[in-house]
Amino acid sequence: MRRSISIGVVFILAAAVAGPAFAGKVGWVEVEKVLNKVQEGRLKLRELEEWAKPRRENLQKMREHVTELHQKLAKERGVASEDALEKLQKQTVDAGRRLEDATREFKRDFEKKQNELLAGVAQKMRRVIEDYAKANGYDAVLIFKPRTIIYLSDTADLTDTIIKEYDQRFPAKLRTSDQLGDIGGKKKH
Repeated sequence: MRRSISIGVVFILAAAVAGPAFAGKVGWVEVEKVLNKVQEGRLKLRELEEWAKPRRENLQKMREHVTELHQKLAKERGVASEDALEKLQKQTVDAGRRLEDATREFKRDFEKKQNELLAGVAQKMRRVIEDYAKANGYDAVLIFKPRTIIYLSDTADLTDTIIKEYDQRFPAKLRTSDQLGDIGGKKKH
């Protein structure tokens, strides 16, 4: 499952790194890939997933409860009394509203937690990109956003280089090799 990086984090990086556009030596970086590949980013994303897992499970239980209420209501139509149907309808609507509220709250909290966890990585990435660009004579380094670019030469892709530079400058403090597995439980071999 592909994880999207918060728009806020991307805009912070875009504003900090892209700067004014002009002719000259130009490169680009796929920020989402860097965040998913650098050791520290992978650890932070794993931490975010661990934080989110019980909340997602709770939302799933709430969804299942709402589905059960809908099924019960459909089953009871035509057999239950009008009062019983009204009561069940109210329970179903209330459960649906609680689910909607909990989903919105989760999304807000997830984005806030994501920004908290990835802000440090984003700032370090910005420094690595700036330092690399200056040391290698780049006039501009752009943030890659697939939906807004028509063509980019692969030779201008600095993403893998930035990943290597980042991990060299900011090695993550690993407790176990297991921590660098891909998000969602899949591990690289």
